[in-house]
Amino acid sequence: MVEGDAKPLVTITGVTGFLGSMTAKVFLEDGSYRIRGTVRDRSNASKIDPLKKTLGEELFGQMELVEADLLDEASIANSITGSIFVVHTASPFVLANPEDPQTLIRPAVEGTTAVLRACKTHGVRRLAITSSIAAVRSVRPENWPADNTFDESFWSDTSPENTGISTYNTSKTLAERAAWDFQASLPEAERFDIVTLNPALIMGPAN
Repeated sequence: MVEGDAKPLVTITGVTGFLGSMTAKVFLEDGSYRIRGTVRDRSNASKIDPLKKTLGEELFGQMELVEADLLDEASIANSITGSIFVVHTASPFVLANPEDPQTLIRPAVEGTTAVLRACKTHGVRRLAITSSIAAVRSVRPENWPADNTFDESFWSDTSPENTGISTYNTSKTLAERAAWDFQASLPEAERFDIVTLNPALIMGPAN
């Protein structure tokens, strides 16, 4: 275990969400990292109190909270300053298609892009992004794999012709594509590790 400020700093975006809070809990319990979590409003008790309950007073007290918004690139950059690793879990989610698709698409894509730029600027070694099966399986019927197996060659079809794709699936697809396109655009010597995870469903406590 590394002591004090010598511990590598991990920034976790969206730390008040279920996934973000459990990710923070794992890192804090390990004890080898300093953890910084992003929240939109540190004074919002309805968000902060459940995080305290999840972590417990001791672990919560070890975590730094900073305010950041996916559509405020400066705040994202500030939250990543000094970090060695970043875990990007923040992304808007709704069950029904919103009236304005950009309420989902803009934060997902622009937030991810802001995180990517900040990682490059601040010398982050590895960025882990929570993508989704939504970025993979919303293909048109004729493109469905014959063996029902999706791999990294599959992308959800976000073209206007694919009228069956939801706004959420579109947002996750475009956000993950932005990540890989960003990495591909960098000279080899400037690239940092990017890992994307594509879960099908994440469920927190039922009570």
